[in-house]
Amino acid sequence: MSSVPSQRGRKVAARKRNPLLPYYLAIGAVVVLGAAFLATYLLRNNAARQVTAPNAPVGQTAEGFWYKGNPAAPVTVIEYADYQCPSCAYYDRNMAPIIARDYIDTGKIQFVYHEVPLNSHQHAVAAAEAARCAGDQGQFWQMHDMLYLNQEQWSPLSTVRNVYSGYAGQLGLDRAAFDACMSAGTHTAVVTAAAETAFAAGVTGTPTFSVNGQLVDMRGLPGAIEAALRAAGQ
Repeated sequence: MSSVPSQRGRKVAARKRNPLLPYYLAIGAVVVLGAAFLATYLLRNNAARQVTAPNAPVGQTAEGFWYKGNPAAPVTVIEYADYQCPSCAYYDRNMAPIIARDYIDTGKIQFVYHEVPLNSHQHAVAAAEAARCAGDQGQFWQMHDMLYLNQEQWSPLSTVRNVYSGYAGQLGLDRAAFDACMSAGTHTAVVTAAAETAFAAGVTGTPTFSVNGQLVDMRGLPGAIEAALRAAGQ
């Protein structure tokens, strides 16, 4: 018999509401909303910072590859990359701003982008063409960053021409001229030949970096740059 009151006592205690529960729930909701707002804010502002003109000289090498940084710098870094490669996008979003801040913008290195459109990526050639068509209007690096920033948006699509045209519009390019460049395949031969040149140089995956001729992966890039600068007396 004594077990019955005991059980009822436990039930009553379990149902007793904490008077502070609504307060805690309200605070929790504010925290969640605040975190969501902060995440959205950071993503938007990070994107805005990435798609901007480089803070260094830009141009094309004698071979026609786009570069940024001091052409007379003691160290030349070549990035062999594929616009549809997730690891390349990771580099562009996370490491590239640091490399630019510490080495490109300070005139210590010349940074060259060498396309390597892999056969396993159906849009790799078209993406590389889009960057070069934007380059014809002086915005290669802006389109380059736009493509990497939004890789998850266009990569799974079956067709991408309209998406790239939309990016051109966002960058303020002449869309008619951009679309004509893409439709004519103005840069197709150059882009596909670039892949063969990269393979001949010993590139087996993307992204791969050449630091004054030494091939390294993404993890080895900062150390290789520092070593090359020391060797050059910098």
